[in-house]
Amino acid sequence: MIIGISLIILMVVGIITFLTFIIPAFIAVRKDKKGNPPRKISYVIAGLLVLHWVFYLVSGYALLPRNIADVVFIPVWLVLCVAGAITAIYEFKNNKVFAIPVAGLTTISLLLCIFSYGISKM
Repeated sequence: MIIGISLIILMVVGIITFLTFIIPAFIAVRKDKKGNPPRKISYVIAGLLVLHWVFYLVSGYALLPRNIADVVFIPVWLVLCVAGAITAIYEFKNNKVFAIPVAGLTTISLLLCIFSYGISKM
């Protein structure tokens, strides 16, 4: 049962990742005119999402004391997910090529946050 749920979550994350990078490529090829560039705050939010992922993947939270890591991990991830969702919605009107990868990264981050929070409460 657990292996089946894990495979389903892995497939969903894989599909979202695939669509996150393929759809903007098609939009960029079809778009003839130059669009508006993304806002500076959108670059900041996307950079923070990527920085947080890199910190997580290189086990940066394991270097922190356990009580500090427990207090910091979930709130930072949720705040970045909310900021990423707001950025993706706002930028979708302005620049779809930038908004779709941010939305995909935010969705994957939110799914992993919920998944890790659920596992930590078991």
